[in-house]
Amino acid sequence: MLLLTGATGMVGREILARAAIDPEVTQLLCLIRPTGQESAQERLAALCQTMAVPVGAARAVAGDVTEPGLGVPVEDLADVTHVIHCAASVSFDLPLAEARGVNVTGTQHVLDACRTMPLLKRLDAVSTCYVAGRRTGLILESDLEHDSGFHNTYEQTKYESEILLRGAMSELPIAVHRPSIVVGDSRTGRTGAWKVLYWPLKVIARGWLPVIPYDPGSRLDIVPVDFVADGVLTLASDPTTVGGTFHLAAGPGRDTTTGELFSRVFRKLDRRPPLRVPPAVFRRGIRPLLLVVPSQRLKRTLTAGLVYRPYLELGLRFDTTQADDHLAPAGVTCPAVTDYIDTIVQTALDTDFGRRPTPSPDSE
Repeated sequence: MLLLTGATGMVGREILARAAIDPEVTQLLCLIRPTGQESAQERLAALCQTMAVPVGAARAVAGDVTEPGLGVPVEDLADVTHVIHCAASVSFDLPLAEARGVNVTGTQHVLDACRTMPLLKRLDAVSTCYVAGRRTGLILESDLEHDSGFHNTYEQTKYESEILLRGAMSELPIAVHRPSIVVGDSRTGRTGAWKVLYWPLKVIARGWLPVIPYDPGSRLDIVPVDFVADGVLTLASDPTTVGGTFHLAAGPGRDTTTGELFSRVFRKLDRRPPLRVPPAVFRRGIRPLLLVVPSQRLKRTLTAGLVYRPYLELGLRFDTTQADDHLAPAGVTCPAVTDYIDTIVQTALDTDFGRRPTPSPDSE
């Protein structure tokens, strides 16, 4: 029996769709938090309909990673053999205590629950490459502890969560998977979240800023969600990956630059790019001037940009040697960003960044 947390999230829902039709997964149990309007099973049923998951292929258990024991009776988890932990708060601007409540305490509760599962074979935890925080240079998959600081509470609490996971590897069969910046499906552009990279794309598409602050040489490591989901499930089925940490990232040779990405976006929009300014000049001189302009939309744009802008200015890349070595024999490879970014941009434009349904591949 596979227990999946975070099934309603961007990566979790793609793992759900694949695990539900995997003949190796005999039973699929999804930990889902009920809301005031919907039960756990009702939320799962709606999600399964969205993701075209066969009826009855997954079962919901009401619970929450923020609760001790996941809020589930111990006997309900007695048959679990595998756990994939995707549940997390991915908001960049949460207060630290609130982010820790989900990402750190939630992971601790998952570890505690795993210790009560007599049949457990492994726990696969989804983290992020950006536990590297403000580090620069090439980040190895084995790297973790550092004192370089973080850009936001998401990075910090995922780092703290990994510290817990590393500490428990001596007693539990754990593997950690670190995606980089996740975007939609490489083939269809479909996505369950319109954050991070989609924010600057939206700003550009709608012309919300008179100038664009970025360094065209900054590296962007972007991965499609289909690769991440396939990667997690493939690594989770490989007994030799226990105890490892894997970068589900584009990596050197498949990542891109901010300049190349934005050039493609403007070609797709058939629009002349606005003036580019160095990020430091924008922060120190232009942004303060724009903040006094009497436009609420401009103020909202400038405020939102504070949490996303660092990812357009990073000086780090992610080594993917271990992940590639394990995934390649199974035919799972990460495409180069430039191979599919046009699809991501086109779907964002076609759906008005999620305000309209994603067109069917068979539609005219």
